[in-house]
Amino acid sequence: MNVFRNSLNKILFILILWAQDTGAQDSEGSLLNWMDWKEVAQRLETEPRPVMLNFYTDWCGWCKHMKKTTFANPGIASYINSFFYPVKFNAEGRDTVEFLGKKYFPGPEGQRSAHELAVHLLQGKLSYPTTLFLNGYEKDKKEFRVNMLASGFLDAQKIEPILVFTLENVSRNSSLDEFRDEYAEAFQDSTLNDRIQKLKWEQAEIFFNGRPSNSKKTLVFIQTDWCNACRVMQRSGFTKPDISSYIDTVFNLVNFNAEIKSDLVLNDKIFSSGSMHNDRFHPLAFYLTRNSISFPSLVLLSEEGEVLDAIPSYIPPSVLGNILRFYGDDIYKSKSWQDYMKLLSDAKKH
Repeated sequence: MNVFRNSLNKILFILILWAQDTGAQDSEGSLLNWMDWKEVAQRLETEPRPVMLNFYTDWCGWCKHMKKTTFANPGIASYINSFFYPVKFNAEGRDTVEFLGKKYFPGPEGQRSAHELAVHLLQGKLSYPTTLFLNGYEKDKKEFRVNMLASGFLDAQKIEPILVFTLENVSRNSSLDEFRDEYAEAFQDSTLNDRIQKLKWEQAEIFFNGRPSNSKKTLVFIQTDWCNACRVMQRSGFTKPDISSYIDTVFNLVNFNAEIKSDLVLNDKIFSSGSMHNDRFHPLAFYLTRNSISFPSLVLLSEEGEVLDAIPSYIPPSVLGNILRFYGDDIYKSKSWQDYMKLLSDAKKH
């Protein structure tokens, strides 16, 4: 199943619509605008982006197949061309390459002799194709915070969650394996709609411009239409039966699209769209996240509407449930988060 195309039709993945047009196929059948590493290294200094580094060899049939299929998929190619620097690297090439301040040389003359850079980046596991995903380039340290290897042929369904995981900094709170499972559930589980419909979301325009008819705490989920990790969390995270039932009992649940233009009110203060220098996102979103906005963000409000916490980035269900109970059961009033985690860890041992 082409999830990107399916997502466009069903849940409006506007991020894909923003992507630039794909060009003509190259001689290998790929639609990617491949770059060499020297050009990427220069671009990273002024315009940091994630990097997708695809290792291949001239004799590798699956490498060629991946270029003709996965990298010829218009949705995949458009996404990569718009938000990544795509690099293909011949793992048996004969050129000297400088990578993050160090020079790497071709291997000894001979059949299937691996380049030093391939040996280094693939950690000695020389199988092809292998794709390296990099993000979070730190200029001062000449290194990437995110570094993930994916060995073997990646079809569209396999590469999609890895691309989102890399671009949207999902690694901050989640492992790739857990996110991949949640991604598949979010977009391929035909039974999910029943669970989604049971969630009692309130839109920000209604919630903040009215008065809650209860004395519950509030969860404010800050997202945008183009945030893929937001959709995953909404569709497969909040809908887990134990999580959704707990939310229904303890919290108001607010869906806040940070790009709306309506005036919103919190604790008698009016937040007007366009009133800040950065008018792309709503000023209330900045206020709730303490001027550290990222997508998604989960904000927890007390019964009085005061910010208890603002948690950036995607949160997997295994962590989300603990966060909800930490605040929902008022554990935060008597214990630190670290002490609470230790308590849960100790309980599992007995």
